[in-house]
Amino acid sequence: MITRNLQLLPKVVCCSLCGRDFDATESKVVQQLSVRETQVADLIQQAKSNKEIAYELGLTTGTVKEYLFHIFRKLGISNRTELALWKRDSAAKAAFSG
Repeated sequence: MITRNLQLLPKVVCCSLCGRDFDATESKVVQQLSVRETQVADLIQQAKSNKEIAYELGLTTGTVKEYLFHIFRKLGISNRTELALWKRDSAAKAAFSG
């Protein structure tokens, strides 16, 4: 069995908007969600399917998937359940703080 010494390289991630590479180990600030992304997140919290979200917002299901992809990237989450929990927690923090 051959073992090799591998150097751990920083994970490089590519920006989905501009295509620029950046270091994923950099500290990054969570960006604010756009109005439309907030609407999609609200409907996810209500357990709506992509098809239902598309119908309510007048979008295609492909566009809804794109919004979800961008939301997941911005928030550093990976699924709809995490998004619903994040939305619930952020609403609770907003209600508590003011």
